[in-house]
Amino acid sequence: MLSGKKKVFSKIMVFAVVLTLLLGLWTSSAAGAVTLEPNTKAVLELSREISRSKILLDEEITVTYRIKPNPIPATAVRQPQREIYLVIDTSGSMNFNLAGQTIQARSREKSRLDIVKEAALKFLDNLSGKSGVKVGLITYDDVARIVQSLTTNLNSVKSRVNALEANGGTNIGDGLRRAYYRLTDTRSTNENPIEKYLILLTDGEPTYHSTYRTYPYNFYFEDGNAPHFRGGGSYAWPEDKQYCYDVAERFIKQSGIKSYMIAFTEGSNANVLSEVATKAGGVYKRAVTSDALDRVYEEIYLDIVTDFSVEDVSFEETFPAGVEIVSVPAGFTVNGQKVKGSLGNINYTYNSSSRLYEANPIEFTIRLKGSVSGNYTLNSAKISYKDIDNNTETKNFENKTIEVIALQAPIRVDRTINGDEFLMDEEIVVNYTVTPEEFSIDPGLVPPSELIVKNVSFSEEFPEGLQVVSVSTDALNVAAGKVTGNLGDIVYRYDSTSRKYKASPVNFSITLKGTIGEYIIGEGNSSKVSYFDLDKVTKEKSFPELNARVVKFGQPGLEVVNIVKKGEVVDVTLKITLPKRTRYGELRIPVINDDGSLGKVRSSDTLITTVGGSSDVTVTEHTIRNLSIYKTHRAWLFAESVSGETSETDVITIFEGVNVN
Repeated sequence: MLSGKKKVFSKIMVFAVVLTLLLGLWTSSAAGAVTLEPNTKAVLELSREISRSKILLDEEITVTYRIKPNPIPATAVRQPQREIYLVIDTSGSMNFNLAGQTIQARSREKSRLDIVKEAALKFLDNLSGKSGVKVGLITYDDVARIVQSLTTNLNSVKSRVNALEANGGTNIGDGLRRAYYRLTDTRSTNENPIEKYLILLTDGEPTYHSTYRTYPYNFYFEDGNAPHFRGGGSYAWPEDKQYCYDVAERFIKQSGIKSYMIAFTEGSNANVLSEVATKAGGVYKRAVTSDALDRVYEEIYLDIVTDFSVEDVSFEETFPAGVEIVSVPAGFTVNGQKVKGSLGNINYTYNSSSRLYEANPIEFTIRLKGSVSGNYTLNSAKISYKDIDNNTETKNFENKTIEVIALQAPIRVDRTINGDEFLMDEEIVVNYTVTPEEFSIDPGLVPPSELIVKNVSFSEEFPEGLQVVSVSTDALNVAAGKVTGNLGDIVYRYDSTSRKYKASPVNFSITLKGTIGEYIIGEGNSSKVSYFDLDKVTKEKSFPELNARVVKFGQPGLEVVNIVKKGEVVDVTLKITLPKRTRYGELRIPVINDDGSLGKVRSSDTLITTVGGSSDVTVTEHTIRNLSIYKTHRAWLFAESVSGETSETDVITIFEGVNVN
């Protein structure tokens, strides 16, 4: 049984703990962020720029969005004081390097404690010049010690940090306990608001806990130096962890102190410290390198010095169909034509030089592409946010217009044939040309270095009786009387001198042979090219029709080319055309039959002259002289091939007799 004195002491202790908890709760309710004058709101100026308002189809542009928070005068804000305790692990393992190994003598390698000192000093440098800030320093190994009480003299804190040395075990719970009591020495009120922060760092896990006495081992929760400590020493007992959890949950969490628990290096027990942070209602952070530790302290610094915020700033815009979304900032989402994303908070801090509360602007970009020609208005961009007065607001960006221009390539097609009459075994060569004509673009556009007409495809089905012998390019395929193939792309390149786009023509040929007959090549637009134009529309162009005649032996020709009168006589000059492979030709005068009709009888009519032929077409002229002007004169032409076939012209009148009546 307990003695009377012991009962009284126990009651006093219970009362002290309860009173401490009540004071912590009162501090929490009174503590908080800055106090704003009524009707104080954040003024956000929204703007956006488009890299170009007039673009070509498939050309990309950048839309730059800016959110500029206007400063807020100091007279609208009641600034709290800030009290911060750095609680730093100085156990023996802090003498190791980052990998947890002993540092060799004369080595320039930094210890864990050296790295922590550097990060803490940078943190203190950042706080220099901030009004209403007090910082203290607590270290812990076997037990915790107040190295520097709260002070506005940050140089004094820096001096104490520089002097830190490492030795002993790791009593994390005692560091939390000492920081709690020192941070609750002052109370926050509406007239004198105080924000309180605890920043604890460790490279390991708790290996000791504080007790009232050596036995029984009750946890020590009071203020002041711990009377005793015990634990695993080089490893964590369950009691070592539980002591941390109890102090965090029963004291830190209930006090309104904002706490940060930093697990430093791979050797730190992240699970334990994360649980401590959870029970303290604080923030857990992990850093395994010196750079990472600097970033952690920088994040904490920004959190602490932020006086108030425009919170949960989110962006949304629905782009019109025909405008394609190419890229958005990291973390944004794209659903169809809608873009949404979180922009975080806009944090205001006090600038003592300007005596204004200022926040950094936000800037981000979205890349777009015109996928369909037309004029588009971007008119749905907006942000929503919780203003500094806790009201939800929505604000719209200014409208912007985009003109998407679709070009069309001026392409012309043509073809020629190597004759109009062919012998049965003679090759018929059709030469094709696809000509991209030059063009210029709107001077308001930025000319791309090249524009591409894609997939130029050819097709033609030749009439029955004509056989495809060969094609001039491997791009064309022959199947029976049909020729098809992809001729590739036409690449227009910009000529800066003429300010025009130019491209090389596409040339190819098809060789045919045929049986006797007359043919229309390309009848009914059956000879054509198709291509994917610059406006993303498939176009067709048809080659002109061609006439070809295939014969066993060609047809001779006879025509008057000149008449010279000489009194009562004339000289008549005739052009004689003999087809290919003609052995000879005969220019003859027809006979007049009994009925007055004209006849072509080689045995009885008159031979004027004989003309020699050749393997190619032969053209000569022959003049018949001194023909009477009072008579009508006629002639016809006979031809015989080298293989014995014959052909002849009709009888033509070469001079009409003069009427003497």
